[in-house]
Amino acid sequence: PVDWFEIIFNPSFPYRLVHMGLAAFLCTALLVAATGAYHLLKHQYEVESRKMVMMALWMLAIVAPLQALVGDQHGLNTLEHQPIKVAAMEGHWHPAEEGEGVPLVLFAWPDNESETNHFSLEIPHLASLILTHSVDGDIPALTSVAKQDRPNVALVFWSFRIMVTLGIAMIVLAWAGLWLNRKQSLFQRTRFLQVLVCMGPSGLVALLAGWFVTEVGRQPWVVYGVLRTVEASSAHSAQTMTLSLASFVIGYLAIFGLGIFYLIQLLRKGPQVTSDAPLSAQRPARPLSAVNDLIN
Repeated sequence: PVDWFEIIFNPSFPYRLVHMGLAAFLCTALLVAATGAYHLLKHQYEVESRKMVMMALWMLAIVAPLQALVGDQHGLNTLEHQPIKVAAMEGHWHPAEEGEGVPLVLFAWPDNESETNHFSLEIPHLASLILTHSVDGDIPALTSVAKQDRPNVALVFWSFRIMVTLGIAMIVLAWAGLWLNRKQSLFQRTRFLQVLVCMGPSGLVALLAGWFVTEVGRQPWVVYGVLRTVEASSAHSAQTMTLSLASFVIGYLAIFGLGIFYLIQLLRKGPQVTSDAPLSAQRPARPLSAVNDLIN
């Protein structure tokens, strides 16, 4: 590389940085809300759990709409620098006719071989309006490049819709929860608390779906339009790469397995209720000690 700063601080850097930072807040807020709702359903830690739910709902109500705005700007930046990725996200195979515009495809099954969408449900002109701010604007189509220069359209298409659908659900959930709280009926709505629990992992799912869009959508390129993924493959032997990959898989399974187990135990244990007892002058306890009694 000639200039590492140019590589790191590329045109998408500020958008991805903010998008990912907000995603981390959303993931955390959803897990906090789910934990508080879980304990409320169990009639445990009523005061603390209500605070958890309310703080999380306010975070979601503010950050989720902001994330949608940032995502829109990120999409426009992607359209400028990686237009075929956007075409895959939209399932846009062929250039639009004069004045026809690009529809927003709500549902479809993209077919890479026949270069078309099956079972398509569309809103006319809406993709043009979102991406070009014109009802009859066009964007580069998938067929404008050779097949070998396109990503897996179905995977990018559906990953994008999973991310967006969950994002909309977060906004609806947050504002519905605040409205119920205004009506002073939030914590009496068992169904709503159950939905909060079910939505706990949705932030992580949306985050992973977004990374699928980003990384699968740029294929077959490592450096977009310059270096293909196949050209960047390692020169090491297959045996060496297999051993390396197996080591990563085993290591990450162990780390994430233990981490998830610990988090679940910690969430089930519930908040540590403060007491009037004086704080110990000794060294603070290890974080893992919070669930020692459950693990042991």
